[in-house]
Amino acid sequence: MQFTCKSDELRKSVALVEKAVSQKSSLPVLENIFLELKGTFLKLRGNNLEIGIENGFFIENSSGDGCVLIKAKTLSGIISRLSDENVSISVDENQNLAIKGSQVDFDILGSDAQDYPVFPAIDDGFSLSLSVGELRDLIKHTIIAVSYDETKQFLNGIMIKNEQDKLLFVSTDGYRLALKQQTIPPVNNDFNSIVPFKAVSELNRILQGLNSDKNVEIIISENQIVFKLESFILISRLIQGQFPDYKQVVPKESENKFLIDRQQFLAAAERAAIIATASNNVVRFLFDNDKLEIFANAKGLGDFKEAIAIERKNENGDTVKIAFNVRLVLDVIKTLTTEKIMLEFNNELSPCKITLENDDSFTYIIMPIRTTDYQS
Repeated sequence: MQFTCKSDELRKSVALVEKAVSQKSSLPVLENIFLELKGTFLKLRGNNLEIGIENGFFIENSSGDGCVLIKAKTLSGIISRLSDENVSISVDENQNLAIKGSQVDFDILGSDAQDYPVFPAIDDGFSLSLSVGELRDLIKHTIIAVSYDETKQFLNGIMIKNEQDKLLFVSTDGYRLALKQQTIPPVNNDFNSIVPFKAVSELNRILQGLNSDKNVEIIISENQIVFKLESFILISRLIQGQFPDYKQVVPKESENKFLIDRQQFLAAAERAAIIATASNNVVRFLFDNDKLEIFANAKGLGDFKEAIAIERKNENGDTVKIAFNVRLVLDVIKTLTTEKIMLEFNNELSPCKITLENDDSFTYIIMPIRTTDYQS
């Protein structure tokens, strides 16, 4: 087979499918990118047996259909360093590739594509459509709370489920929980699936460079999830297991509710973290009706104290205190973009709920830290 294409198009496709290629695998064939030419359409694939990514584009000049495998690292390295507008690739009967620019000529050893794993077929399942912007938003608000503890695989991803006309993304690592909702047309059947962090993370990177208004088709079956966008496909296995009942974690009522300026809270928490990093990231918070005092201290390093203005949304009450891992607090404040956020909790031992002002689409639950000087 032989074809000429725009180097930018090939560069983009290689960068996409490379995200599903194993860097070091017990199966060396998985370190390759699969190239297939049919007529004037060039298809590329990466597959690590957990996720598979396919992308393709039309080309102008080609002759002879065929397919070949080439080391992903090699192809990526070559294409990313070609300055020519067009690149020509030809493959001979021994699977050797000639990659040429106007003044550059690479002769690379390829391999037979018959050794490559069959790309997963798309199973029948529930189908729905989201815009790129909506999907990005769902991922951004929940990927922060995914667990990396491999002994609890059912927490190593984001749970996707539907409730009537709502699509829910939920994640938790046992110390915090993130929940983001999106309104969708009602789906006839209920689904509840756990998508691995690797698949969500790679999808998220890919979505960053796309137009927010484009549509992504999502197909969810018993064992896999598929994300389709024009000539791009990402297929991932689902994590098998029982995700925790998130409704049991979300407080139904809170005795203390405070509205806080997000930027002021972020700046103060970042300053507190400078000291708290030397004391297991513990930061203490003292809430009054119109003031929040933030404390951090570390032996051998020093102390920190700052006060910022807040607004108590429940009836005026006593001063209340609570302590958190400041890193878990910073994760959510940095993720949000609203001007103000709401903090709600009952006492120093109860979960704290962080939400948006006048918006119930996002909920973040963070567990407090028990400290000896903050016990009743």
